[in-house]
Amino acid sequence: MTSSFSDDTTFTPADGLEISEVPDGRVIYQAAKERVHYFNPTAIVVFELCGLGHNLGEIGVFLRDAYDLDAIPAEQVQDCVKALVGEDLLRPSSP
Repeated sequence: MTSSFSDDTTFTPADGLEISEVPDGRVIYQAAKERVHYFNPTAIVVFELCGLGHNLGEIGVFLRDAYDLDAIPAEQVQDCVKALVGEDLLRPSSP
């Protein structure tokens, strides 16, 4: 799997994704691979914040504040983003 990304890395959603809401999160259909991905509410927040141009550090702070956590969930954000990159749903943005 991809090595860790720096906190200032930003990402862009892949082309050709169809996003649909479902009761417990979102479903993303990836036409190029004919795959369906089920996202829980936290994963979709990470995905959408990436799509809005936020970097990993900003996403970690957002999640800490939104979920009233004691610490920034940096490792969990890294793991989530690495999985999304590995599935070709996100790609690192060019600086």
